[in-house]
Amino acid sequence: MSCRLDGFDYTRPLYYMVTLKKRPGVPDFSRIVAPGRCRTTPVTRAMLDCIRGFSRQWPCVAPIECFTIMPDHLHLLINIRPVEKRLSLPRLVCLLIRRLEAAVAGVGTPSSQTPTTPLPDKSLAPGRSAGLLFERDWHDWIVMKRGQLSAFTRYIRENPRRAWLRHENWQFFTRPGTLTFAGRQWFSYGNPALLALPVLEPFRCSRSWPEDSPEWREALSRASRIGPGGAGVGTFLSPCEKACGNAIYRAGGAFIVLSPEGFPERWHPTRAKETLCAAGSMLFLSLWPPQAARLDTTTLHRRCHEMGAAITSLGHNAK
Repeated sequence: MSCRLDGFDYTRPLYYMVTLKKRPGVPDFSRIVAPGRCRTTPVTRAMLDCIRGFSRQWPCVAPIECFTIMPDHLHLLINIRPVEKRLSLPRLVCLLIRRLEAAVAGVGTPSSQTPTTPLPDKSLAPGRSAGLLFERDWHDWIVMKRGQLSAFTRYIRENPRRAWLRHENWQFFTRPGTLTFAGRQWFSYGNPALLALPVLEPFRCSRSWPEDSPEWREALSRASRIGPGGAGVGTFLSPCEKACGNAIYRAGGAFIVLSPEGFPERWHPTRAKETLCAAGSMLFLSLWPPQAARLDTTTLHRRCHEMGAAITSLGHNAK
């Protein structure tokens, strides 16, 4: 499934947040050395010059001023100008990727830092990349809603600080706690910073939806659009919700999991989910303290609906 939004005109003069992920085997682009600060390298400086000079070659792009170069990915806020001759966002991203790779190749890297995986063909299809530095697919958020521009700007600029906090305070992401969200008190386990992401997309999928139904396909399409800067919210219990969870994971998004049973003493998620919690990519929420007795199905369903309604009322929907 494509990472682009079906039927959308990507030449529209809007802001777009673009995320490019490092390919496996490529050395880190930078290093987090302090809260909010990355250590630059010759590769980082080459990327900086390339990004800052990109608008001089392509006048339909405003100067790229909001971006960050993280160890394993890049975030950029790209603004397509309202001029007559405009290139589409996929075309612009492919051109930027080629310039970044040419700039980094000009720096010269030791042979020991050569990517260990085979290099794909250099011919690029619109909307996809294939080269020395970045993974084949990249992610975008279209900034269309009121308040999203400032939210994405803040998200990009605070990326190094969040990465430092996760590294220095790993235990913060692996113990239960409490927090206030959507006007209610919640029991929590995981990374509470996910609640401040620019996009929170609720998922409430019925168990009765067939896999090929329009409802199933629409939910899966929304899930595939959740990448960095967004989180899927739901119980992820029904077959459709589980499929959406897999799509969110592939797209690089985060998870806010609603737990109807709370968190008993010594509770912890499965190994895979524990890894996501420790990486700061998952948060468990429950409106109820742990129960001594096992809950019946009716109570579980009622609690799931109550939590889902509380989250859905926020109106933080993707695109």
